[in-house]
Amino acid sequence: MAKHANGKNNYKLSGGAIAVLVALALFIAVAIWWVAGRGSQNQESQAQECVAGELTLPIAAADTEAGHSLIDAYGKTHPVVRDYCVRAELVDDVADAAVYLAPDTGVSRQILDSAGRSIAVSDPKPVSSQAVGVAGRGEVKLEDLTIDKVLFPVRENPTASALVASQVAGNANAAVQALTAQRIDSAANFDAANGKVLATTETTVPEGSTFTPVGAKAVYVAFPLNQSDRVDENQARAGQDFARVAAEQFDGSEKDQPVISDLVWAAALPAGGEAITGDTAQKGSDSDGADPANHAGSLAAADTLFLLDTSDAMAPYLQAAKDAIADAAVELGAQGKQVGLWNYSSPLNPGVQVGYRQNITVSPDADSVAVAVRRFLTGGVPQTRQAVEAAADVYGGLETTTRVVVVTTGTADAGNDQAFLDAVRGAASDKVEITVVRVGGGEVDQALESVAAHTADAEEPGDIAGALNTVVGL
Repeated sequence: MAKHANGKNNYKLSGGAIAVLVALALFIAVAIWWVAGRGSQNQESQAQECVAGELTLPIAAADTEAGHSLIDAYGKTHPVVRDYCVRAELVDDVADAAVYLAPDTGVSRQILDSAGRSIAVSDPKPVSSQAVGVAGRGEVKLEDLTIDKVLFPVRENPTASALVASQVAGNANAAVQALTAQRIDSAANFDAANGKVLATTETTVPEGSTFTPVGAKAVYVAFPLNQSDRVDENQARAGQDFARVAAEQFDGSEKDQPVISDLVWAAALPAGGEAITGDTAQKGSDSDGADPANHAGSLAAADTLFLLDTSDAMAPYLQAAKDAIADAAVELGAQGKQVGLWNYSSPLNPGVQVGYRQNITVSPDADSVAVAVRRFLTGGVPQTRQAVEAAADVYGGLETTTRVVVVTTGTADAGNDQAFLDAVRGAASDKVEITVVRVGGGEVDQALESVAAHTADAEEPGDIAGALNTVVGL
């Protein structure tokens, strides 16, 4: 028979529904207990792993923002090294640091050397990259951007300052001049209302400004440092762990950063490279108002190999270069220095495989150099990098120190910039100092600039003698 409604609502749960709810409540309670217990276990485990206590890891960074970002990322891994819980913090002085975060440049390595610090690994790895550009009122048209419009916050962001200056100026001379004359201490002092723009990274754009990239990236490398009187062994080990973790987390490419002159990197430092180069060019205009990138400062005469470009491009300048080298060789000889002579271009004779010619080995016979240089003719194209590598290899293996003076119109054998830098720096060690006289108005080889301790420009034949004497130390 069918059941009839009795007119009363019945909201009672069935026995089965009640059982389901009870089971669900029990499941939730168990889950909460398990999670809470697991968290407690993790805390206990963390406490057990950190039985040695907390260890402060001091890190110095060329750019503060990049340093803070990497430190924060490392902290999120809850690092434990040698039973210490590691807490990284930023310090101002690289002498106090277990890690140095900076672009991998000759200037960065000189900073470490000047502080008496050594790198703990042979191949420090890149750990971060950021696009660099300019910030201003609205987007900037790069084709209209000139170097005189850019301000450089060198204290906060020397890396972006150097890269932007190099990209916008187009040559090292103009970049150094701008970094010297247009520097500001802080982005807080930047005023876009006057038509200026600020060199910056994409992550440090001032509020209210628009970022325009200039086609370059700043690539930061973690240099783990050996222990010192200020950094103990445990901190040094933690520094290596920091570098390893940061490199593993980095998904960029170390090849994104363009190769620029060490002169530009030094000029972008807060101190203007004064402590690094010892060059009056970086100290301001305390000499005669000469171009800061060209003035070699207090160079002293030294044993010298002249490496002369005798390519076709050198033809309008060759006689002036011959005269200048001959005179400089004789003067160096009179001061008791040894001199030698190579010339280079592309191979000019059948069967010849290299473009450089080892004419006269560095020796006390300066008169022979003065005579031999006057016999050169021109031909071919300038295989400058091959010649510089060869000279560094030959004279870098000697016990004495040699200055290699490159007189060049340009480079026709440019290739992998980093490979060239590595080859020259590895071969030269501390036994070869390279200086460069750039003849004419050809394109500057930025990789060659990077390995040069000093450079000078000679746009006209009449400028060669003065420029040569500057980089020779006469």
